[in-house]
Parts: sequence; C-alpha cells; structure tokens
Amino acid sequence: MYYATAGISELEIPNNKSLVIYISECQNKCVDCHTPFLHNKYGEILKDNFSDIFELFYNYFDVLCIMGEGKGRYKEKQEIQYYCEYAHKHNKKFALYSGRDCNIEDWMKDFDYIKIGSYKKEYGSLSSNTTNQILYKKDKDEFVNITRLFWNNKP
Repeated sequence: MYYATAGISELEIPNNKSLVIYISECQNKCVDCHTPFLHNKYGEILKDNFSDIFELFYNYFDVLCIMGEGKGRYKEKQEIQYYCEYAHKHNKKFALYSGRDCNIEDWMKDFDYIKIGSYKKEYGSLSSNTTNQILYKKDKDEFVNITRLFWNNKP
C-alpha cells in the first residue's frame, strides 16, 4: 500500500489524538471527495516507512488511524491487520476509516474503531446527523455506533 501523508489529528476519533495515515489508490472514488488525489497511486510504500512514522509520533497519539484500504485486496487487508496488531503491541488503539458501503467484516474484528460508508454530499459528513457514514467503537466484543459524538446537536 502507498501512503500520501501522515500527521496528528484530533478530529477523526472523538476524545482521542490520532496518528492519521492517508492511503492512496482508493477504490471508492466518492463524488465530491475531499482528497481526490488519493484515488490514484501516490506517495511512498507504507511498510517501508511505517515503523519510523509510528516511532516519530508515538508520544503524540492514542489511536493509529488508517484512512483507506488502498486497492482493497486480500494483501492490503492483511497489511492493515498487521498495523492493528503492531499498534496494540505498542499500547495504542487502532482505527480504520474504510469509506466503503459495507458492514463490519470478519477481518476487521480486532480493530478498536471502524468508519464505514462512502461520502455522499446529500447526506453530509460524519458531523451531520443525516450522514450515511457510521463510526463504530469496539466495546468488549460488540461494535457500538458512536457517530452521534460528531454532531453539534448531540441527543
């Protein structure tokens, strides 16, 4: 998988600081995507740089957040699972922003957070209470929808 950039954000996972790594070759190609350059192969090979990025930012984040699944093939899913295991071994949580219209899949079962759903302008982003996107948090062995934590008018 190729990554375009990495950095710290407080926007992706409520009440957490995240090390966000943007993956290119996104297959979703959402209309009005805020990062359309990620639709193409762009950047460097993540596995060649991952441990250096992780160590560089280690003291500044709680959650490793991978933005995208690349081509979404079996080998990309295995690579993402590896990053989850690595984060857990180093006392960090793990999040995947999938962006696909899907349910939580078996290969995602060990993740702490999962965002699913493509961006659809008419429904808005995660901050809109009409969004089709959902952020789940793992609580014991269940995934709980925590999307409402992004909304200004939280019920």
